[in-house]
Amino acid sequence: MHNIVKNRIFWFILLFVISPFTLSGTLVVQLSDKLPRDIAQNINAYLGSLPSESDKRAAFVFTAKKKIVNALNALGYYRAVVTNVVDKDLDKDIWTLSINVVLNQPTLINKLQIIVNGDAQEDNDFSTFIDNIPIVSGDILHHGKYEQVKSDLISLGLERGYFNINFTKSNIAIQKDLKIADIILHLDSGSRSQFGEITFNQLNINEDILTPLTPFKKGDFYRQDLLQKFQNELDETQYFSNIVVWPNTEKMVNNNLPIDISLDKAKQHELNLGLGYSTDTKENFSLGWKTPVVNRYGHRQETKLSYSKVNPTGYFIYSIPLSHPNNDVLQLKTVLEENGFADLTSKFLSFQIGRVYLKEDMLRQPYLRHLKEEWSTDGVNDDATYFIPGFTWSDKKWKGPVLDPSKGFRQYYNVEGSYEKFNSKTSFLRFNAGWKYISLLASKHRLVARAEVGYTIVKGNVGGQLSPSLRFYAGGDQSIRGFAYQSVGPKVSLTPEPLSANAFSTEEKTSHDSTAEQIVIGGTNMLVGSVEYQYYFSNEWRGALFTDAGSVNDTNKLDFVYSVGTGIHYISPIGPIRFALGYPLNDDNPSWRIHFSIGTEL
Repeated sequence: MHNIVKNRIFWFILLFVISPFTLSGTLVVQLSDKLPRDIAQNINAYLGSLPSESDKRAAFVFTAKKKIVNALNALGYYRAVVTNVVDKDLDKDIWTLSINVVLNQPTLINKLQIIVNGDAQEDNDFSTFIDNIPIVSGDILHHGKYEQVKSDLISLGLERGYFNINFTKSNIAIQKDLKIADIILHLDSGSRSQFGEITFNQLNINEDILTPLTPFKKGDFYRQDLLQKFQNELDETQYFSNIVVWPNTEKMVNNNLPIDISLDKAKQHELNLGLGYSTDTKENFSLGWKTPVVNRYGHRQETKLSYSKVNPTGYFIYSIPLSHPNNDVLQLKTVLEENGFADLTSKFLSFQIGRVYLKEDMLRQPYLRHLKEEWSTDGVNDDATYFIPGFTWSDKKWKGPVLDPSKGFRQYYNVEGSYEKFNSKTSFLRFNAGWKYISLLASKHRLVARAEVGYTIVKGNVGGQLSPSLRFYAGGDQSIRGFAYQSVGPKVSLTPEPLSANAFSTEEKTSHDSTAEQIVIGGTNMLVGSVEYQYYFSNEWRGALFTDAGSVNDTNKLDFVYSVGTGIHYISPIGPIRFALGYPLNDDNPSWRIHFSIGTEL
């Protein structure tokens, strides 16, 4: 009995797979076996939904053959033979319509003729499109592709300002024997429109501030992509809450097309509350205040206060547009921060003035900052003041969702220095760079690699004289997992005797008792690298295996530490939530360390 039930289920599934059919309460439609999937789908689409009432099925059966022939013709099978058989079960009041299709040879394309008249004759985009049309001689005649080509040609014309574009001739000439066909398209583009006057409905800032955002000038040939780029640039300024840019064809005169722009003012003030957590910096509470438009000159300001037990901080940024409100601004920045750099507690105040501009797709920032820092360890206080010129280059590119890119690359470079004769504590030259690479190797398989390097030249090679914020550290969620936050670096031993201001110079390490407490003070050079393999269990969950390595010291000798680990990531609407377990391979008492972080990987 069990085998009989299994056999019935098997034959039912087999019938469902190899014999396409549709059914309703009164009518069953069965197609002949071995029809290609696309043909069967097209026939079902042409037939439409089956009648649910018995008095309508006769009309359905009567028109079915014509619909099927049309469905086959649409795919180029003009010589197909269709036969229908209706079986009526009077007891159950169910009709079965069996459709047998013999495809025979399809109609092939003999030639494709496309003639363009009007200004588009000299338009390279039209020439390129026609050269790459996905229809060639010898293809099976496919009406869907033919209609798509016609639609794409009209769309291309409208996108490039040919607002009177139309087909003067468009037909498919099929020979009597139905073996071959010619496609003939004659297109008249008409004249091409040009950009006219730009009119804003209202402005809360000076119009000359927005002029650099315009990617075209009056008299240029119309292009829809330039209009979209203009709207994106306006939106990026954050000056406006709503932006609508449209070509006013009703006011077009002599092919000059006016551009009307409707703008709504942005909110005068924006307040944001934030809450975050990571194993490095612990819980974090933040309050942000933005003023998108301070005045008619396009100035803006951003203020943010953040509190955590490790590094409470606050900053104020005031931006003034220079040659471009998005890509070239003068930035005034103040930062007040208390930070735990490894085992040193530091407070610093920084004033910075710099230009932030985009050139060759890379963000660049020359700056001059004044840094005043105070720090203490074991009751010993020290302070330093610097005037630091510097330059930063950075760039970020990705493909796919910004929260979970399938491919991406981030690069960052910074060089800065100071000279003691310019009222600075010591002379130094500091270089720091970082890279991160993401690649989806195959479906569900992802690789993430990162590297960071830092090197500082200090007068007299006394790295301990540098302020903590100018030294390098490693260890933690974003560095070498398996090690505590900023726990990797040169160490010195604490002594019970009073220490001088330079007590933590690494030159004194050998003079301290080896049994005394050791503290990390940071180094003048650093090298950190990481490779991580990720596997997607679903669109929201992925697992990870990683290995990290790095070295921080005050000499040119590399002294690497290593770690391995595993993790689990949840792709949330606010970015990946990452849990990781790291195991240090160079620790005297190794143990697993938990790491937790939230945010985008680039």
